[in-house]
Amino acid sequence: MCLNCAKRGCERCLVAFGHSQTAPGSDTIAWRVCSHACFEQWIGRSIAAGFSPVPWGQSWAIQGTVLDHAYAPRAYEMAEQHRVNLRLQHARNLLDAERFEDAAKVYESLGMWKEAGDARRHSKQNVVTQVQVDVNSLIDQVRKGGLTTAYACPACQSPIQIDANADVRTLKHCQYCGTAIQSTDLVEFLSRVVGYR
Repeated sequence: MCLNCAKRGCERCLVAFGHSQTAPGSDTIAWRVCSHACFEQWIGRSIAAGFSPVPWGQSWAIQGTVLDHAYAPRAYEMAEQHRVNLRLQHARNLLDAERFEDAAKVYESLGMWKEAGDARRHSKQNVVTQVQVDVNSLIDQVRKGGLTTAYACPACQSPIQIDANADVRTLKHCQYCGTAIQSTDLVEFLSRVVGYR
């Protein structure tokens, strides 16, 4: 009987694709299918269920079935393609979650260099899109809200006071070490202070 579709047949019309043993030293049980398509369906279901071909001496085994040398390469190829498909789906999920660098790393691991670059470029486009908030309007909101906060200089970690008296010109450089302050970093910080993020 075909292991996949349960079609009945004799040993001549059903092809043995592998064998297993119920216990060490016991007789082997031959597993048969009626066609290559049935073999691929059976392997596909096994792989989708989480099983994968593993080395077994000179051959491969899956779900306790040692595969015939003629069928083992196809089983391995299908398992590898399934693994790649799962990784691609993971990369797409990472893109949906806007984790662009992580998605790019998955694409790189698969040798998909163009897609990795596209993911990284998409990340840069989002940063540009998000920096549409005006620093002046954020400082106005800090003033109106009567808030006082301190921004840590990225170079020396000194506190830069931002309150009702703050001016955009004084926030361009650290007053302690002179390091230029990136407006994108300041926008992100102030957006959190006023509750945008």
